[in-house]
Amino acid sequence: MVEQVLGTLFNGVLICDFYGAYNRIQALAKQRCYFHLFTELVKVDKTNTSKEWKAFRKKLKRLLWDALRLRDQKQSLEPDSYESRKKRLHQRLEMLIEVGGKDKDVKRLVKRLKRHEDELLTFLDHDDVSPYNNHGEQQIRPAVNSRKVSFQNRSEAGAEAQAILMSLFRTALLQKLNPVEYVKELAVKVIEKRNLQKKNQNDLAKAA
Repeated sequence: MVEQVLGTLFNGVLICDFYGAYNRIQALAKQRCYFHLFTELVKVDKTNTSKEWKAFRKKLKRLLWDALRLRDQKQSLEPDSYESRKKRLHQRLEMLIEVGGKDKDVKRLVKRLKRHEDELLTFLDHDDVSPYNNHGEQQIRPAVNSRKVSFQNRSEAGAEAQAILMSLFRTALLQKLNPVEYVKELAVKVIEKRNLQKKNQNDLAKAA
């Protein structure tokens, strides 16, 4: 589904969680979601009380928060100072990965960090890139809720139609347009285009 929507090459910075399907998508750059990392730390804390886990969690959490703080301080820092601090964050991440550990949760997260090492601090290189993908998830929530309360779709054609309409409605709302009028205008343009194509085909047929 991810490849069907985005294609195999995404011409931009892809902000996403750690879902495996995103690994197959090529992009100019990727930023993995910090919210999912923080949620994972909280989740493991409930079942793992080992000293090794606590020490690892403390270092990773501090690294993530320091990266967020550096982003917020960018406008007040000299470019050289900003680049120096960013470089230090990359070094800390490398050290955290290299140290590794024996704890099962530490090993699992270190493996994840190593796989996505180049995708954790991307937002520090792009002012318009967020370290969270919450915005994207919030945009599809109305469609998910609609599908839930309507007891799902009864056919593939119905599911496709709903997906298209919900996408168009959301686009209109984000552009502060009337969703119904927006979709109606698009429909009229499509019908006019098809009628014109049909007319041209008939004219060609008559001329032949």
